Amino acid sequence: MNEKEYILHNIAAKYILNETVDIELKGKPAEIDCLFDLLEVSKSLKESLDKNESIDKISNLLEKKKILTKKFEEISNIRWML
Repeated sequence: MNEKEYILHNIAAKYILNETVDIELKGKPAEIDCLFDLLEVSKSLKESLDKNESIDKISNLLEKKKILTKKFEEISNIRWML
C-alpha cells in the first residue's frame, strides 16, 4: 500500500466511524462517485451491525459492498482494505 492509499483508507475509516473528515479528494468523477457509494454502504453496514439489525438487511448491505468494492478496485486500481 502506497502513501496515498494509506491516507485514503485512514480518511475512509474515520468517515465510516462517524468522525469528522474535512478533506477534498481529487480523482476521476467515476472514481469519486464510486468511492462515495462505497463509503456510504460501508457506513450503513457498520451502523446496522452495531444495532444488531436483521440478517436480511446486513446480507443485503454486504452484497452491495462486495459489488461496489469490486467496481472501485477495477476503476481505481486501489485494493480496498475496509
